[in-house]
Amino acid sequence: MNVWGCAMLKIAVLDNEAIFYERVSRRLYSIYEKMHLAVNVDCYSSGRELMYEVDDGKYYDIYLLDIDLPDMSGIDLGRVLRERSPFCYIIFLTAYPQYAIEGYSARAYEYILKDQWEQKLETALCHIQKEVNARTEPSYRIIVGPKLEKIPVRAIYYLYKDGKNVIFQTWSGRTSIRKTLSEVYEELPKEEFIYVDRSFIVNVQHVMKLKNKEIYMSNGEKVPVSKPQLERVKIEINAYWRSHI
Repeated sequence: MNVWGCAMLKIAVLDNEAIFYERVSRRLYSIYEKMHLAVNVDCYSSGRELMYEVDDGKYYDIYLLDIDLPDMSGIDLGRVLRERSPFCYIIFLTAYPQYAIEGYSARAYEYILKDQWEQKLETALCHIQKEVNARTEPSYRIIVGPKLEKIPVRAIYYLYKDGKNVIFQTWSGRTSIRKTLSEVYEELPKEEFIYVDRSFIVNVQHVMKLKNKEIYMSNGEKVPVSKPQLERVKIEINAYWRSHI
């Protein structure tokens, strides 16, 4: 197992020029060999081809995307991939500097011009690896019957009060704990979790957007925001995004 929590790092390269994506693929294997990390690189020539695989359940840790594609915008594709995989890394490799600002709307990690990719790609990947190496996996511990369970913090979408219980909505479904919402909140990392209503707390890592007093989560669900809390919630979400994107 590597530090990504999997046996092999998975990378997708998307470019409509086979000669270019083959060069990038070879370079990737060379870079990760120096890091002593196992890597698998899949190359795609169209956005639809990549999306077909993603829709079929395939996932990647890192996406290297061209922007100017014949069948769709690489930026639009990046936004979809970000929604599907909030913790993936997206790097745009393109010949067009004018798309840089728009490219970051997909929360891209890096935007690299093709005439500079050989110099800059390794640096970007090394920085990503340093982030991953430094990352701890905080978790929330709960007792369910006779068992002690650990829920990774990043696996929690949101929490809400249900009578005398708190319900955790997570990657694997729902888990209930007999505590007050305020007690649970005190035990969670404050940077990631915010009250959006007296009965709801969301994990900002999974917030995709805030619109019309509703928060759109990365799992497709919507969480209501109470009107008195709306301005504060906007400020806290924006502050988190500024410090993490």
